[in-house]
Amino acid sequence: MKYITLISIQLLGTLGVGSCDQPHRKNRVEGSGPIVLKPLAADATQPARLRRLIYVPVYSSIYWGFDQQTINLSATLSIRNVSAKHSLAVHSVKYYDSEGREIREYVPKPSSLAPMATADFVIQRHDTAGGPGANFLVDWSSSVDLDEPVIEAVMIGQHGNAGISFTSAGRPLPKASEELSRPPVPK
Repeated sequence: MKYITLISIQLLGTLGVGSCDQPHRKNRVEGSGPIVLKPLAADATQPARLRRLIYVPVYSSIYWGFDQQTINLSATLSIRNVSAKHSLAVHSVKYYDSEGREIREYVPKPSSLAPMATADFVIQRHDTAGGPGANFLVDWSSSVDLDEPVIEAVMIGQHGNAGISFTSAGRPLPKASEELSRPPVPK
């Protein structure tokens, strides 16, 4: 009898934890980003010598075959600081869907990425909110002149016996970056 009660308690505990965890799972940020990025103190921000906005196409699903069939893919956005000496600031990492709507912001406050460090943000395969035309905008800056970080996405998935994997390089947006670099106009 004790054995059956123990199994029942474990089963109920597992079901309770699982059902309570589901709403948080949708908003949870996966990848190394939340661990690797360190929020900057408000008074620690120095004038930016470089400020860039990078566009990264991400394919959370792709068309396969005929009849508008799609395959869901997992995607990892990777921000790699290639400087061995200097940190850089990541101001925001925004994820957009195929229609251009912002789905989520992964970096709520400007944060520091240490020299030679990498911050990753994962879109799970079951997260179909982005669709085939999803993308990221990454806003970063540095107070010193340094080599620009490598920002890219890796997509992976499977359809039957076929494994699918490919990368997508980030592209600088010169005009948008120039607007970010301008001092704010006083009101």
